[in-house]
Formats: sequence, structure tokens, C-alpha cells
Amino acid sequence: MNKLFEEEFRFNQASRPNWESGARHRETLRGYLTALAGNRQGRLCVLGAGNCNDLDVKQLLQVYSEIHLVDVDQSALDYAVEVQAVSDDPRVFRYVRDITGAGQELAGFEAASISPETDLSEIIQQFSQPAELDLPGPFDEVCSTCVLSQLILQAVSAVGDTHPQFEQLLVAIRSQHFQTVVDLIIDSGAGLVVSDFVSSESATDLKEVPDFQFTQYLSQLLSSRNFFHGVHPGVLFSQLKGNTPLAGLVRNVEMLPPWRWDLGSRQYAVAAIQFHRLPRS
Repeated sequence: MNKLFEEEFRFNQASRPNWESGARHRETLRGYLTALAGNRQGRLCVLGAGNCNDLDVKQLLQVYSEIHLVDVDQSALDYAVEVQAVSDDPRVFRYVRDITGAGQELAGFEAASISPETDLSEIIQQFSQPAELDLPGPFDEVCSTCVLSQLILQAVSAVGDTHPQFEQLLVAIRSQHFQTVVDLIIDSGAGLVVSDFVSSESATDLKEVPDFQFTQYLSQLLSSRNFFHGVHPGVLFSQLKGNTPLAGLVRNVEMLPPWRWDLGSRQYAVAAIQFHRLPRS
């Protein structure tokens, strides 16, 4: 068994009771996904769906003709459709996939035994290639739900964050993920990349900050470098802007206002970027 995936399985298992506490986060996501759907009744693909604590699948089926849930954890997906009573709905599809295509290779590293001389070039190259996910895309809308931080955390667990090539590996994982999202979208379809970027574990007063001070508070955290590896909202936004390889493939790139995700014992600050796919040439 992949030890990095096992960590994800344990997290999914532990977070299952948090449906009620995540209502505000779930409603925020539903609003954005409903707006992106418009009047098309299109097909939605969700990367990193997990337990679907942040997705009200039944409500989303009112605006989408199909919902395709993708995650590495089979038990989490099974739990999600059972608890939301959509396991027999022919419009809901489940796919067990490593959305990086390189998770098994990454799990072969042991952070405790890695030295600065350990060459990570091969694994960096693997993450630099598009993952073959074998999904029935492209889709009208694609949403990545707080999975990027988990992918980067897997890299931290595998090789540590002090290795001289760690930054290169992080950049490769992040770039590959955005490329995956964009590649899965139909011409003129939409994408929504959602990422948690700091938690109450390191920002202990996150839960107490009033809403009207929330954005300013988060700016202070970011200025003091209190955020998860590789998911600074400004850096995520820059993946689709300027002279980046993906900037020429998308339009209407918008950073959405940050919000909170209550996960019971821990609360997260969440950022999201929405955009549309330009027609393929």
C-alpha cells in the first residue's frame, strides 16, 4: 500500500463527521459552481472529491446533467455517495485515480533518509508530464477541491522541504495540477481551483477573527509567510496570468474573495480562482 495515500485515507476517515460544520464552505462552493453552470446543464468533474463534505451532490444535480467524482480513495467516494443517497443515481460517476500519475514513485522516497545529494530529477520530470487519468472528458466544468495542498504535503512527507530540489518538485506538482484542470475542460467551459492555504493550527486566532477583518487578517498572515507550502493565493493566481504557458489557454481569470472552511477541530482559510477555457486552435 502507498504510504502517502494511506495518510490521505486516514484524513478522509477522520473528517467524515464534519458535514454539519462545513455547511458554510459547502454553500459557498455550491454558489460558485451553480453560477459557472449557467443554463447549460453540463457535466461537472470534481478532482479530489474525497468524502464530498464540501459538495452537496443532490443540489448540484439540479444544475448539472452529470457529476464525475475523482479521488484516490475508493472508500471515501463510496461513503460520499452513500451518505448523500446518490449511489444509485445514474448521473453520478466515481473514479479511483491518482490525479498526479506519479504518486507511487513519490512514495518510494523516505524523507528521513534523503540527503541533500539525493537526485530528485527523475521524480520532478515525472510530475512535469501530464497525468493519464482515463476520464470521459472533456467536461463543461472542472473543479479542484482543496486537493493541491494535499498533493504538495505528500511531497513534503516523501522528501522533506529542506532538500535543494524541493522547490522544483513543488513547482512541478503545482503546474501539473493546473494543466490537468485546464486540459479536462471543453472549449469555452469553466474551471474552479479551490485551495486551503492556512489553518488554525498555525494561525490560532483564525476562528475568532470577525468577517469584516478576515481579508486584512489573511494579508497579514501571508506577509509573515504563515501559509501552506506552494499555495499562496497570489502564486496560484499567477499560474494563469502573464506569460505562463497556461495563460494563453484561458480567459476571465478571477480571484474570488477568501472564506473559511470549518472542519470541526480545525478551521481553514480558503482561496479560489475561476476562469474559462479558450477554444482550442
